Amino acid sequence: MERGFEMAGGGQGGEDPGGERRGELAAVQAFFGRHAEAYRQSPGHRAGADLFALVAALDPQPHQRLLDVATAAGHTGLTFAPQVAEVFGLDVTPAMAEAFAREAEARGVRNARFVTGDVHALPFPAGSFDLVTCRRAAHHFGDVAAAVAEMARVLRPGGRLGLVDMTPPADPQAADLFNDLERIRDASHVEALTPGRWAAIVERAGLELERLEVLVEPQPLERWLYPVAPEPGVLAQLEDRWQRNEAAVRERVVTQGPGGWVYIKRRVLLVAQKP
Repeated sequence: MERGFEMAGGGQGGEDPGGERRGELAAVQAFFGRHAEAYRQSPGHRAGADLFALVAALDPQPHQRLLDVATAAGHTGLTFAPQVAEVFGLDVTPAMAEAFAREAEARGVRNARFVTGDVHALPFPAGSFDLVTCRRAAHHFGDVAAAVAEMARVLRPGGRLGLVDMTPPADPQAADLFNDLERIRDASHVEALTPGRWAAIVERAGLELERLEVLVEPQPLERWLYPVAPEPGVLAQLEDRWQRNEAAVRERVVTQGPGGWVYIKRRVLLVAQKP
């Protein structure tokens, strides 16, 4: 740890979150606390195509320090770890610390540590990191703009943010369907943002957008639901919801394939630099 620093209060002064935010945090912690090991074992989280695209887009270097926010079991940060000097994996769910440690040990990673914290108030001084990553998590954030502002704050000048998250179709009705299905599957889902909203948020945070693209991955319904087994009645709730839309809207999100229903998963990949 050549460029050590003291852990510090975030840009929001470490203030106690309000009642609504505490409720959101509790929902996230409860869901991911129950399923920590399932996410550690998830093939898609461990090695999805979006992960390798993110690594290639950021082109990590041996001297760099990286922060992976909402790290969960650490798959993103630990994939970068052999290519950088140091990795911090931050997550709001304390139960993820054990899964992160097991995964780091299994991969033989020695330059990564887990930190419990909230992305809306990162416990690091300004300019602490060369790279900040966030993958498959921002749809859980109560205030995405505040979270991105915090990620920008802890980047050094010239540092880069790399983010991947689910994104809905452009059509507003299809976007509503997309978000509703995600909430039925996972009650801690807040909202998936369109590429246009992502671009605006990144620019308001003072970052310069380098890359913004959408990756499309149709997948069988069972794979979309993985790694968490659905609660009783969830499949019926999902079908009831998508049947409320006309076929032209529904087919932008879920289609009937030869082997059953297919969910059209979309993910935005963005890279932005701090001037």
